[in-house]
Amino acid sequence: MGIAKMVWSMTKKKTAVNKTVDEVKTSEVSVVLDHPQQGEKITAPHYTFRAGVSGEIERMEISINKGPGQSCRHAVGYWWYDWSGYKAGRYQAEAKAWTKDGQVFTSELRNFQVIGEKRKTSKNT
Repeated sequence: MGIAKMVWSMTKKKTAVNKTVDEVKTSEVSVVLDHPQQGEKITAPHYTFRAGVSGEIERMEISINKGPGQSCRHAVGYWWYDWSGYKAGRYQAEAKAWTKDGQVFTSELRNFQVIGEKRKTSKNT
């Protein structure tokens, strides 16, 4: 095999490998809303959502009851959203992740419930 043919075949193989690697990265992106868990009952006045993702993403948002997305922060390998000021009731949440090239990936809907604080009554009154 001549030098020109060998260089051409090495270049062609590199291109094919790079295309395959890029395709695998995109197809391996998945988003999971870890917390709240399905059916969880929240009783605290503040709650932190946690989402995990496989693959590389640029940003993540949490949407509650199909409302506008709320930006998450990235720390220790997860994406977090701090939630407060909510009322008792039933809710649904969804995590959305964006890759650098603009593709959007979503988690499954997560159903959970906020239980209002039970006030203690004083027996001394």
